Amino acid sequence: MIGNEETLRRCEFPFPPPISKPITALAKPMKDYIQCTFETAGKVCQYICGTIRKMQEHCREEHRWKNKNKRGRQKKRRNTNQEVPWRTGVHCQRFFIQGHKSGYFEVQKAEAMPEANEQPGIASRTDQFKAAKRELEAALRKAEQEERRVIKEAEEAREPNP
Repeated sequence: MIGNEETLRRCEFPFPPPISKPITALAKPMKDYIQCTFETAGKVCQYICGTIRKMQEHCREEHRWKNKNKRGRQKKRRNTNQEVPWRTGVHCQRFFIQGHKSGYFEVQKAEAMPEANEQPGIASRTDQFKAAKRELEAALRKAEQEERRVIKEAEEAREPNP
């Protein structure tokens, strides 16, 4: 456990990998966010934000990126597919709302996200309970079948030799 903000600021805080599932104890994952794709010293930048303006600012300040589009109103162009150093449609969460280590981290896109009025922790516990109950019932059925298959004497001395 990290005791205070100063320790949190100095520590190397490990964020979950991008392939991890959303953490149900945190707020519902944000959808359609933007992630920087710049590579520096073999590491991909992990910055995630919600607006293109913030991403452009990040890329200019952190990576010295220059936008090829000129300022002002854009003219109609045949090739509107400009390559940008970010990707869109990222689902993400964060551990802290503000302060040190409050950045977003990418999580898997969930097909069936719980509705806002549902409590995600309760549904998963109920599913876990049902799965455990099914496993226990299957183990009991298997034990009963095994017991019926083997002939046993009431007294151990009279039991036949296998």
